[in-house]
Amino acid sequence: MENTKTKGKVKYQPRQQRMFNIELKKKLVEEIEFKRLKVRDVVNLYQVTGQSVYKWLRQYSHTNRNGARMVVEAEGSQTRIDKLLDRISELERNVGKKQLEIEFLNKVIEICSEKVGYDVKKKTTTMQLNGIN
Repeated sequence: MENTKTKGKVKYQPRQQRMFNIELKKKLVEEIEFKRLKVRDVVNLYQVTGQSVYKWLRQYSHTNRNGARMVVEAEGSQTRIDKLLDRISELERNVGKKQLEIEFLNKVIEICSEKVGYDVKKKTTTMQLNGIN
């Protein structure tokens, strides 16, 4: 008994059903997950449908569970938030340093004014306004 049918002039042979063991499926899923193989490669190498490969991915994948949402971003929002918080901390430190510097310079001006006997701050402001350097 021959297992072929004729469609027009071309003979049609039904595809033989093949069973893949679980270890092979898991190995192929792992290869896909670690980007050593693509789904297209598995389809071509083992002559299975892409639908079958995606079914294996849903069943045996550690990262691509059915119903689980995978977020693929160039930079995650949490990473971006962490970077922005670090930047804020750095800027706050810089502002603190500048404030200390201003307070130090004001204290120096105050001490100089006491030593000289007149307000150095007012005198330098007046000199700058008059064009005297």
